[in-house]
Amino acid sequence: MTQFQRGYSAQEDEISQLMGEALELYRSGNLDRSRRKGEEAIALCRDLATAEPDDPQHPRVLASLLYNHAVVLNAMDRRAAALSVIQESSRIYEDLVAFDPATFEPLHADALSRVGVTYTGLGLTEEAVTCQRRAVTTYLSLPPDVAVERSVARAMSLLASSLEADDRPDEAMAAADDALRRYADLDARDQLPLDAAGFYAMTARTLARLHARGGDYEAAASASAVAVAVYRLLLEQVSPEWGEPLAAAVGERAAHLSAAGRADEGLDQARDVLRLVGALDARRPDIYMGAFTRVAAVVAALEA
Repeated sequence: MTQFQRGYSAQEDEISQLMGEALELYRSGNLDRSRRKGEEAIALCRDLATAEPDDPQHPRVLASLLYNHAVVLNAMDRRAAALSVIQESSRIYEDLVAFDPATFEPLHADALSRVGVTYTGLGLTEEAVTCQRRAVTTYLSLPPDVAVERSVARAMSLLASSLEADDRPDEAMAAADDALRRYADLDARDQLPLDAAGFYAMTARTLARLHARGGDYEAAASASAVAVAVYRLLLEQVSPEWGEPLAAAVGERAAHLSAAGRADEGLDQARDVLRLVGALDARRPDIYMGAFTRVAAVVAALEA
């Protein structure tokens, strides 16, 4: 190895270190510092890609850095900047598909989906739908395995959300129903890890909203029951942060049941969830107080 090459090896190590630091800062909520670390890593990686244009590893790393950087920018509500960054990531992955389709097609689909989410955040709902459809189509073209099945369900769920935002309720309902069936199948086969279950619950809430919009409150209550059940599990087994969406889902299901003429069932379920959260709070009041307060507020509103 020449001295010139060793110098670039040191740069690669520095990029790796910056990537790790940016991720830790993001996880701890230090978004601006994470952004700056990410920008340093991206600049170094661009230098490497320019110096060694025939090395496919550099664009691969650059695409990954850009993807992560877009996540940080979105979290900072800098969506226009995030859009430019994630679009570049998507273009790089698309170019890399020609070198290794099995590796890069899933990454390209994931980046497309992230582009779609960013478009939605900017209110560009038609563009979001286009990206999410491309992501779904790409995932469906891949050889089936459990990871692909999870990705299809997630992409279909995001497509449903984009269609709902674009005021296309019938198409949104079809996509949400498809996604929910896929998630239910994965769950039944014990192939849905807890870190993916949040999308399962989100999909159920989307479908419930769409049914309620169409006046089918029984179907809405059935879908929102799935959301409540999943959020309960996430609250108990993953994090107290799931208390907020759990409280929202409990309130939504109570509204659906009330509209269906079953108001007492909604109140009973809300009280049952409050007992669960109360038991968790009794064991760890420093952790679950926020969740208890949110669910208690829902119960109080229903009892008023």
